[in-house]
Amino acid sequence: MKQWLFLLIAMLALVQPVRAQSGLSVKPLSMRKAMSNIQQISQLPARSQLSEAIAAANADDFAVPLATDFNPCNSGEWHSVDNQRVWRLAIASHNALSLNLIFTDFNIPCGAGLYIYSIDSARPALHYTSDDNAPVLPTPLISGDVVVVEYNEPDSADFQGFFNIVQVAHGFRNVLLKQDAENKHDCYVNADDESVAEWSDTRRSVCKILIGGTTFCTGVLLNTANGSFLPYVLTARHCINTDKQAQNSIFYFNYESSDSLDNHIVGAEIVAMKDNDDGYLDFALLKLSSSIPDDFNVYYAGWDYSDIQPVGAVCIHHPNGDVKKISVDTDTLRSASYRLFDTDSFWNVEEWESGATEVGSSGAPLFNAAHRVVGVLSGGDSDCDYPMNDYFQKFSVCYNRYQDENLQLAHWLNPAGANVSAIDGSYMVKCGLPLKKQSADCSVYPNPVHSKLFLSTENEIVAEVEISDLAGRIFLQKTKIGQTTVDVSVLPQGVYVCRIGFVSGSDYKCLIIKE
Repeated sequence: MKQWLFLLIAMLALVQPVRAQSGLSVKPLSMRKAMSNIQQISQLPARSQLSEAIAAANADDFAVPLATDFNPCNSGEWHSVDNQRVWRLAIASHNALSLNLIFTDFNIPCGAGLYIYSIDSARPALHYTSDDNAPVLPTPLISGDVVVVEYNEPDSADFQGFFNIVQVAHGFRNVLLKQDAENKHDCYVNADDESVAEWSDTRRSVCKILIGGTTFCTGVLLNTANGSFLPYVLTARHCINTDKQAQNSIFYFNYESSDSLDNHIVGAEIVAMKDNDDGYLDFALLKLSSSIPDDFNVYYAGWDYSDIQPVGAVCIHHPNGDVKKISVDTDTLRSASYRLFDTDSFWNVEEWESGATEVGSSGAPLFNAAHRVVGVLSGGDSDCDYPMNDYFQKFSVCYNRYQDENLQLAHWLNPAGANVSAIDGSYMVKCGLPLKKQSADCSVYPNPVHSKLFLSTENEIVAEVEISDLAGRIFLQKTKIGQTTVDVSVLPQGVYVCRIGFVSGSDYKCLIIKE
């Protein structure tokens, strides 16, 4: 053991980061200044304990959670360098294929930075600032079995930062990009393959979810009927069903190559879910903890709750946490029951003509031929050796079978109660809206719209509707209309500003018109 620790300490001296997660050329202070090597390594449980934990792990898990209690007050080493205080902690878990951490009470001052890096990975160091302050902060996977946590704080900081490392997950299956050979199958079709180019937009709505540092699932970002572009992600209830799981999750978008690993959002809250009390559905609707950055270029998927039997379907997913894959079924799906969930509330894919699903695909969306979500993957028998018999919870029963707002999708995806059974997907479009001139609010739907635009208001009468392009040119204007329907079929496809005039003032909406 002493010989192994000596080797690790020597290797730590050779660590060179590539770049900061933020994309800036920021390095931990220890790598910019000549600092002494870390003298201690916090060693996690012995091999026998790890073997027992791995044997007891769930079949879907790739890592085991190890409870820890590390913070700047009880662990690590402090140094003073160039008017900064530097705290470093090395954590080792023998033979781990990956490590990841969960912080609680993460609160550091402006100007401070926390860095996490591996001794044997070319990946950039993870970099956190005061912008990341949160009650719970899970980290992405870090390759290797030794990780260094370094905190840099200016002597002039407003307060002394603090955080607790309460969990380290020891990865015992390789789920990083360079996976074990056993996880590489010829049946998989990459979602960015030219043969499925028609799904190039839709696939950008699908995300990989790392849950509690130990399990992967899949989710889909959904559009709303009023075009709000709120960050709602749909997945399976058996993936995420507690607030703690939602907070400890990381959502990776556009994970189609190693270049997109930084496109992630940390944390979410559950807004709708149906447990097994007087009815049982396998869905969870989450709202991400923050808006999705523009440079992620994500797509908000459309959906259909009409319960029309799909003729052919596509599932886009992350099997085993791998890069995004696509599976295709060309047959008509049948309605079915599955396990203890509500009777006849699933779509059954009897056999995939192309691709398959596996562990990690749970929660993935099922799209119909119109590229609208009609189901969410609960389970089945499918793998590459037997690509058959998958069950998808119907979107239609999740939508409004149960009336309480926290038991259904309708309240969140169609808050104005628009008279629509399906909407299309869309990229988020910003059109530089003017400020509201009064407090009244008006909903417009569907958005995007093709022909008929509906208006919904509370205690206000619509006196005028004016639709202009982004240059301010008016394309359509109706006054003294009184009604709540406007025909926009004469307008060309594009992005517009819709002004709704009332007696008391005006409200503005960004409007997308599709052909």
